[in-house]
Amino acid sequence: MTLLTWLKFGHILGAMIWIGGGVMLSLIGIRTRQSEDPHYIREFSRTLSYVGLRVLMPAVISVLVFGIWMVLAFSAWQFTQLWILLALGAFALAFLIGAVYLSRIALALDKLTATDFDLETARDLLNRWIVGYQIVLIVLIFAVWDMVFKPGI
Repeated sequence: MTLLTWLKFGHILGAMIWIGGGVMLSLIGIRTRQSEDPHYIREFSRTLSYVGLRVLMPAVISVLVFGIWMVLAFSAWQFTQLWILLALGAFALAFLIGAVYLSRIALALDKLTATDFDLETARDLLNRWIVGYQIVLIVLIFAVWDMVFKPGI
């Protein structure tokens, strides 16, 4: 096995965890939103913080690190190629939505659910998080398409 094989493995594994984790959190969020029990929203908020820091963030970092390392290690790929530029753009967009928008919503939900809270306000925050993450997932699906079909080559 070559270095490139191991780099692809790390890159794909990180992407699988990022996408799969996001899908599962979204589904759990949708189910949680329907609950009348504030405990479920409080627990989802805590899960979101826990999984975000311990699972999704390392996956996001590994996708970036392994992807850049592959381009640097494999002479046929250049940062000026369309498919790599599209991949970097998709990564940046997904990362910014997550870091700027979704993390603020998660923090607000966490702060709100730390005390007795209004269920409708919590549901509103949860709805905003779900919609935001659906946008991230669409961007990530585009990135997978880009990686597979490599437009411009």
